[in-house]
Amino acid sequence: MKPFVKICGITQRDQALQIAALGADYLGINFWPESKRYLPLERAGWLSEIPKPTALVGVFVNPDISYIQEIISTHQVPFIQLHGDESPDFCASVIRLGLRVIKAFQVRDESSLDLISKYPVKDILLDAYHPSERGGLGETFPWPLALTFKQRYPNRNLWLAGGLKPENITQAVQGVQPYAVDVASGVEAGVAGVKDMGKVSEFIQGARALRP
Repeated sequence: MKPFVKICGITQRDQALQIAALGADYLGINFWPESKRYLPLERAGWLSEIPKPTALVGVFVNPDISYIQEIISTHQVPFIQLHGDESPDFCASVIRLGLRVIKAFQVRDESSLDLISKYPVKDILLDAYHPSERGGLGETFPWPLALTFKQRYPNRNLWLAGGLKPENITQAVQGVQPYAVDVASGVEAGVAGVKDMGKVSEFIQGARALRP
């Protein structure tokens, strides 16, 4: 199965259009105000210009449901990534809005996977653990935990994140065979939210190098 590719933490219109043209399946837009890659809604009018089939994923950390409703009222963001401590009930409430939810979990050992069983979410993103940060750190977690996840939750979609970059993406896809791969800092130009188009292109090509 081919992995879908999500390029996350995009803040600039021109780069978003270029990344869509390179074939990214998803563009991650960070609506968490404390993120280094935060894009305020008032500066996100260009989201309507992103051509299909590339889809937008709104990234949130412990949001109010009203904030999500405000974002989706633009009719541009059909996917919601919840990267905080959101409860199973909260995730269910977002799903009832007609949205596809990606729930992120920071993992450091097998016990980190236990909580996933309580969530009514098919799409699960595994990221590296950090006591205070929420993704975008460029740190990997032990990939065997991703394989354990697939064994324990065969009916869930694995979105693999954490430390992915052009240099290791083919190895990650070959070894883990995720449903999707997700990168932010691994394709940046040294500044959070600013992408290196050469790295983006190399990442996408590397993720798909093993396609039949």
